[in-house]
Amino acid sequence: MGQTADFRQLLQEAALRVTRPRVAVLGAVYALPHSDTDSIIRAVRRELPEVSHQTVYDSLNALTASGLVRRIQPSGSV
Repeated sequence: MGQTADFRQLLQEAALRVTRPRVAVLGAVYALPHSDTDSIIRAVRRELPEVSHQTVYDSLNALTASGLVRRIQPSGSV
């Protein structure tokens, strides 16, 4: 895992539209497991400097809803 083509395939298999932000977010999550959202945003912006916070949040929500990633929210965290 870790190749853009693999992430594209995962998105397609989950019946999600393949977009550059979703591929970048999925790549960041796989590269930085157990990271907070700010770390994911920074990682995605290295690849896509123009991406907004909202786009990353929307991508994370779509990936979570499809079961491709899990959301872990310890008590007291963002």
